[in-house]
Amino acid sequence: MKHTHTDEALLMEHTNQITRSRRQNNYSMFWQVLAVTVFIAFGPAAECLALTLSPPALTFQAVQGEANPQNQTLSVSRKRTSLIAVTTSDDVPWLTVSPVTTSMTTNTTLAVAVTTSGLATGSYNATITIKVGKATTTVPVTMTVSSPPSAMNATLAWNAVTDPSLGGYNIRVGTASGLYTRTIPVGNVTSYTVDSLTKGTTYFFVVTSYNSAGESPPSNEVSSSIY
Repeated sequence: MKHTHTDEALLMEHTNQITRSRRQNNYSMFWQVLAVTVFIAFGPAAECLALTLSPPALTFQAVQGEANPQNQTLSVSRKRTSLIAVTTSDDVPWLTVSPVTTSMTTNTTLAVAVTTSGLATGSYNATITIKVGKATTTVPVTMTVSSPPSAMNATLAWNAVTDPSLGGYNIRVGTASGLYTRTIPVGNVTSYTVDSLTKGTTYFFVVTSYNSAGESPPSNEVSSSIY
């Protein structure tokens, strides 16, 4: 069969149309794949950004040997209204978050507690992890354990009783004049340091002597403000 120039031109045009069609299909498939990839990559991130934590961090102040600090609350909220599962966890034994599992629509509240039992003085750090559906976020927690206030003291001195039957002396201590709630037998000495006094408090003191017959009337009263 004999081919003409017209036939060759038509064949080339048909070939070009097929090539252009394949390129268009490839481009279409590429953008479809790219669109799906972008959606998958940014979906959970957008969900995580939609979560609001209040407060964003927690701080506890504790005193060694005293009661644990008061519990704090952590609020988790979002704009969506569908029911979703919430799970919580932490990474240290002195921290507790409850509930461990729950569900929420727009918001939920978590309770955070700490315990200082067995902890030395110093600063402690922890992280609370909160998972809401597929989104995960964290809350930093800091606790500072301080030493208990130092016990204050006051030193008293008095004149000796010359009675040979003297058995010793008592010191009476109170926080109001004439009302003494603590009695300290100190033996046959003429000075003594009273300890375990609280800073910022005014104390009142008297001294009595005693022998086998009983106790003497109190001495003159003295006071001392502990600062």
